[in-house]
Amino acid sequence: MTTIDKMQLFEILHYLHVPNQMYDLCIGDNMRLDVCDALEYTDHGWEVYTTERGSKYDIQVFDNETKACLELLRRMINECIFEKRFSDFARHQLHSILIYLQVPEALYDFSGDMTKTGAYSIEWTEQGWEEYRIENGRKHSIAVFSSQTDACLDLLWQVIHL
Repeated sequence: MTTIDKMQLFEILHYLHVPNQMYDLCIGDNMRLDVCDALEYTDHGWEVYTTERGSKYDIQVFDNETKACLELLRRMINECIFEKRFSDFARHQLHSILIYLQVPEALYDFSGDMTKTGAYSIEWTEQGWEEYRIENGRKHSIAVFSSQTDACLDLLWQVIHL
């Protein structure tokens, strides 16, 4: 199973050009006073939350660092899209992140090669963005998303949890 830690998440957010003021990975003892989303390990587990002036809102607690990092990544991508910092989280960005995290290439394919059994893939169809697993030259476990961003985030979640 592939994992993501806070330092890897920092590198991914930097690669995506997410402004530092939008997040806090709580490295050290400096709690930020401005509004941002944060990730922190507490007595309750790995927490992802919005913080403002030292108060926590919209708290989600996870049992491991990877799940918390994926949630903060999802929040940051969606917030950047909402603020029009970028228009979408695209397959080429996802592919770069999968390579950086050293996810085995057998787990994903963006070439349209339907012979790569067990791999997850994404493609645009008339129904929307399809994310699916390839089995014996056919699509299985098809999920349809209205945005490329949602399809890419789901594929990332799928291959990280294999």
